[in-house]
Amino acid sequence: MTVRTLRAAITLAPHRFLLSSWPWRALAYVLAGAAGGVLLFGSVQALSVVWPGALRQWYWETGLVVLCLVLIPASTPLVARWGRFCEGLIGDPLEPPRGTGAPPGPRGERPGPASPRLWRDVGYTVLSLTVLCLLDVAVLTVALGVPLTGVLSYIDSDQLNTAERWATLLGWASLWLVGLYLVAGWAAARSEIARAVLSPREERLAAELRAVTTSRAALAEAFDEERRRIERDLHDGAQQRLVAVKTSLGLAELDLPPGSPAAGAVREAREQVSLALGDLRDLVRGIYPQVLTERGLPAALWDVAARSGSSVEIDLDLPGRLPGPVESTAYFVVCEAIANAAKHAPGAPVRVYGTVVDGTLRVEVTDDGPGGAGPDGGGLSGLRNRLAVLSGRLTVDSPEGGPTTVRLEIPE
Repeated sequence: MTVRTLRAAITLAPHRFLLSSWPWRALAYVLAGAAGGVLLFGSVQALSVVWPGALRQWYWETGLVVLCLVLIPASTPLVARWGRFCEGLIGDPLEPPRGTGAPPGPRGERPGPASPRLWRDVGYTVLSLTVLCLLDVAVLTVALGVPLTGVLSYIDSDQLNTAERWATLLGWASLWLVGLYLVAGWAAARSEIARAVLSPREERLAAELRAVTTSRAALAEAFDEERRRIERDLHDGAQQRLVAVKTSLGLAELDLPPGSPAAGAVREAREQVSLALGDLRDLVRGIYPQVLTERGLPAALWDVAARSGSSVEIDLDLPGRLPGPVESTAYFVVCEAIANAAKHAPGAPVRVYGTVVDGTLRVEVTDDGPGGAGPDGGGLSGLRNRLAVLSGRLTVDSPEGGPTTVRLEIPE
C-alpha cells in the first residue's frame, strides 16, 4: 500500500517508518519552515551591527516597526508560495495561486487587495515567521540538539572506561531516533495548521469538486466519442452489408419462377432483412444520430419530430453550431422529454423552443397533457444526472391539468 502523507506514515511499524524517506522529508519540512524566520530575524539583528550608536536605544522599537511594516508584507508572496510548495514534502501539494493574488471570481474578475486569499497569505506569513518559526527551532533543538550535546559531552570523557563511554554514546545517539518521531509529529501538526490557514477546508472541497467535474466531463466526452465510433461502424459496416444482402435477395427473386416456393422463401427472407435493417437504423439513431454530427441540433430534432407519433413543433433560434458535448446532451435530454410526453400524454401536441442567452443554451419542452408529473421521478433524475456532467440544470413545471414544461439549461 502506498503511503501518501506523513500523518499516515507515522502509524507504520517503527522499522518501516525509520527506514523510509518520511523522517527525512519531515526534517526537511521543519528546517524549511524555520529557515524563513531565522533569516528574517537575523536580518533585523544584523542591523544592530551597523546601527548608529546614537540611535541604538531605539533599536528594538525601530526594528519591530521595520519587521511589521516592511519585511513581513514584502515577504508575503514568497513565504506563502514557499509554504504551499513545502506542503508537497509531507502530503498532497496545495493548489498554487493562479496568477498574482487570489483566483478569479465567478465572473472572471480578480479580487482586489482585500481578497480572502491575500489576507490568508499575510496571516500565514506572520504566523510562520513568528510562532511557527520559534516552535520549529524549539523542536529541532530538543530532537536533534539535546542528543548531539550528550554525544559531544561524552565522546572524549576520561571519567568513563571504553565500554561505559560507548554505552553512553549509544544511549544518547538512540535519542535521535526518538527525535525523528518528535520532528515527524510536529511536522504533521504544523502542516495541519498551515493548510487550515493557506487553504481552508471549503477551498479544498471546491478544488476537489472542480477536479471531479472536469474528470466527469472528460468521461462524458469520451463516452460520446465512443458512441459516435460505434454509430460509424454500424452505419458503414453492418448496415451496408444488410443493404447488399437485401439487393442480392431481390436479384435472386427475379431469377426464380413467380409463385414458386423458392421465390416465396426468398421474398420472406428479403422482408426479414428489411425489418432487420429498419431495427438497425433505429438502433444507430438511438446510439448517436448521424444527422446530429453532420447538421447539428435543429436538424436532429426535426428528424425526431418527423418520426414521433405525436405532433411535435420545433422552434430553435441558435447562432450556429454548439460544442459537441452540449449538442449531444441537449439532443438526448429533449428526446427523452418528448418520449415521456408521448408516454404520459399520448396524442398531446409537443412544443420545443430553444435559444442561447448569455452563453447558455436554454430549451423548453412543453406538452398539453394532463400534467401532474413528479419533479423527482426516475426518468427526470436520469436527465438531471446527464445535465450535471456539463453543469447544466433541469426544472419541471407540471401542475395538475397541465401543461407540463421541462426546462433545461446548459452553459456552453
